[in-house]
Amino acid sequence: MQRLKFPFFIFVLFLPLANAQAQTAPAKTQKTSAAKSQQGLNAGTIASQFDYINNTSNNYQDYKVVRKTSLEKLEVNITDSIKAMQAKLANINATLANHDNEVSSLKDSLNNVAQELKTTREQKESFSLLGILLAKSTYNLLVWCIIGVLALALVFYIYRFNQSHLVTAEAKKTLEELRVEFEQHRKKAMEREQKLNRQLQDELNRRL
Repeated sequence: MQRLKFPFFIFVLFLPLANAQAQTAPAKTQKTSAAKSQQGLNAGTIASQFDYINNTSNNYQDYKVVRKTSLEKLEVNITDSIKAMQAKLANINATLANHDNEVSSLKDSLNNVAQELKTTREQKESFSLLGILLAKSTYNLLVWCIIGVLALALVFYIYRFNQSHLVTAEAKKTLEELRVEFEQHRKKAMEREQKLNRQLQDELNRRL
């Protein structure tokens, strides 16, 4: 009877110790799991954090038993990720706005260059006459018209000059003829006067 009591006493003595070891082991496991959980939630993507929570959570029937601290940490991470994505989106929008402004500025510059090129071509193909910008074809037509008018004026002047020269030549010829005729008339008059003087002298000599 005493032999039975001794093993029973030993069993009763070691039972609390076994329970204490059993309680200590899950506590250590929980601490290790919590440490791993904190490490997994501090790094990686949101999807990997969800996977980590799913893998480290306990199963209860069809449910997952998730630590409240893990959910809070995941919520904070998701909020931070959303804020980071919003900030990144804001930066992207600002960059796009800057790009739009640059594109608009480049378009304006291109339009200005095109307008300047058009103006330069018009100026190159045009001529300024008395402050009036004329097309090259119009300018050429006007110049040729002026040249034609001047040519006609020159021809008319040459014609009038020739006519005047002919009139002058005829006048000179007539004047020369008149001079010759006058000279002849003067000679005849002198001869007649000399003849009359001789006759008068002869008459006077006879009377004496």
